[in-house]
Amino acid sequence: MVSRPPLALVPANGLGGRLRASLTRVLVVLAIVLACAGLAYAAARFTSLFALQRIEVTGGPATVREAVRETGRQFLGTSLVSLDQDDLRRRLTALPTVESVRFDRAFPHTLRIAVVPERALAVVKDGRGAWLVSERGRVIRGAGLETKRTVVWIAPTDLEPGVTVSDENARLALDALRRLTPAFPDRVESARVAEGAVTLVLAGGAELRLGEAQSLALKLAVAARVLRAMSAAERAELGYLDVSVPGKAVGG
Repeated sequence: MVSRPPLALVPANGLGGRLRASLTRVLVVLAIVLACAGLAYAAARFTSLFALQRIEVTGGPATVREAVRETGRQFLGTSLVSLDQDDLRRRLTALPTVESVRFDRAFPHTLRIAVVPERALAVVKDGRGAWLVSERGRVIRGAGLETKRTVVWIAPTDLEPGVTVSDENARLALDALRRLTPAFPDRVESARVAEGAVTLVLAGGAELRLGEAQSLALKLAVAARVLRAMSAAERAELGYLDVSVPGKAVGG
């Protein structure tokens, strides 16, 4: 028969004292840990421990990357911990050539910036000037004679890099151009809108009449199918192709 040692009874007041002592030690250790964490954060935030020294930019052409890098240089020396990414994002997306950015803080001293550039779509002209405009309708820069893009004609207005085209007719024309696929069988020279009706002018001079800016993708698909079915001679003699009613395309 195995004998067991007698159980010692601990007075309730003694047990409470031990628990309070243990709790006190836990709280002291926790306070020390929090204090150390706070000191480490302060050191990272307010000292040069993680100071930004290098900016790496990817995405877009070299000119866009350099503009992003130049804008980011004013943040050099800032701690990566306290870097105001919202402020930096606002400054970068204010560049006419930048659509969006993504950040990656590579500690201890590097900030990586991935850039999505604005994608040029057309040249907007008002008779006084010409501007290269993105797919979102944002002015990227002034357009010279060397800029080979579809021309969208609008009424005289004040445009400058970074602003978004507000002219409703221009926006309808740009919307039609956005829906052109790379496989479209002819090059579009220009686009215009009159009384809500969208017209594209093809390289050979023929007008592609889309009508109101509704079901544009369908209308362009019908136009592409009709153009592919025509011979080169027929296409050269084409004056217009009206697909404003997609089920009843009319050429003349």
